[in-house]
Amino acid sequence: MLNHNSNVSAAKDTRFVCVRGAREHNLKNVNLIIPRDTLVVFTGVSGSGKTSLAFGTLYAEAERRYLESVSPYARRLFHQMPVPKVDEIEGLPPAVALQQQRGLPTTRSTVGSVTTLSNLLRMLYSRTGDYPPHVKFMDSEYFSPNTPMGACPVCHGLGRIYDVTERSMVPDDSLTIRERAVAAWPTAWQGQNLRDILVSLGHDVDKPWRELPKAERDWILFTDEQPVVPVYAGFTPEEVREAHRRRMEPSYQGTFTSAKRHVMHTFANTESASMKKRVARYMISRICPNAMGSG
Repeated sequence: MLNHNSNVSAAKDTRFVCVRGAREHNLKNVNLIIPRDTLVVFTGVSGSGKTSLAFGTLYAEAERRYLESVSPYARRLFHQMPVPKVDEIEGLPPAVALQQQRGLPTTRSTVGSVTTLSNLLRMLYSRTGDYPPHVKFMDSEYFSPNTPMGACPVCHGLGRIYDVTERSMVPDDSLTIRERAVAAWPTAWQGQNLRDILVSLGHDVDKPWRELPKAERDWILFTDEQPVVPVYAGFTPEEVREAHRRRMEPSYQGTFTSAKRHVMHTFANTESASMKKRVARYMISRICPNAMGSG
């Protein structure tokens, strides 16, 4: 309960933290009653005083009281916050603060991963959870969704399953490969390189995608194979066949990458936000049932 004129004296017991006359920064003589042993959230528009109240007043006073209980020598090792501007605070327990920081967006960006909250929760579960028989106590990595030991084996800690389909990667099956039917492949030279490799492998890049045999379409989209073949840049399919027959020196050796392999590898590894956004358009996702506890 937050009220500029509330009478906090009625709530002076161990169930509450009672604040009177908080004036830190933009707070104007705020009186406050906060229930203890429960989750309390301060909300409000920017500049309303949330941080001034939570950190500048409550946490600062809790830290000040704690440091008064330690030896002068130990006190020098801490960075002490200034004494908050407040008339009185009663019922205040020891407190810890989580560092607020802005993290770069990643596939694992959650509230827990952009603050130190995830570390504290992992430590909590490492004390209260049940360990596998071969794991020694205190190994909190088994309680982190961002480590190989603790992550869900299905979604690897992401919470969602990402995949691709023929429809997601080939939105217009009336186009030919030369006309970029495989939209999920990269643009510019790398895309042209993959099309040239398919010519060297004997695929018809001038037939509408829907008319290609399904086994051929599946291989182009989903194979994990990465054959290396000679590429004759700028040659027509007939000229490529003739160059093969005559064993001509190729322009270069090209390595094939399926559309799925390109999309998944780029999404997982690129540091370019624009590249990640581009390949994400060709992916479909759903909540991982195993990570939600139903698998």
